Amino acid sequence: MAQQQLLKQESSVSEVLSSHKKQLTQNIEQHTDERHMNTLNQQSNQQLSISQIIRTCGKQFRQIRKQYTDGAGGRCVMGVIMSYYGWDGKCITNAERRLYAALVALRQAGISKELLIELNDSGATFDEIADFLDRNLQLNIK
Repeated sequence: MAQQQLLKQESSVSEVLSSHKKQLTQNIEQHTDERHMNTLNQQSNQQLSISQIIRTCGKQFRQIRKQYTDGAGGRCVMGVIMSYYGWDGKCITNAERRLYAALVALRQAGISKELLIELNDSGATFDEIADFLDRNLQLNIK
């Protein structure tokens, strides 16, 4: 009889711990989303150009080819732009929203995602890509 009561207590302790773990996980996720939103709001107030994003944010990463991230501090040019808009380089669901933000910014700037990927994957450095955009966007404005 005492064993059954003890098992019931263990079960309820397990349930309590599970509930606490779930609540902590939700709090962490909510805090992370709020932090990304704060970062996004701060960055959108600054309104960096695409070339400035590539030039400045690109310094935080090792440049890679053929994929957005390698999970070890490497990003392609699109991965750098997505990171500027709050992508952590890991979360897949977060990546979709950040890719969308990056695509909107590219469209507003009149820059083709395919062009950036081609420049990146053909060996151009982040600075070379930024220089290319600066030269060619100025020609389009004139």
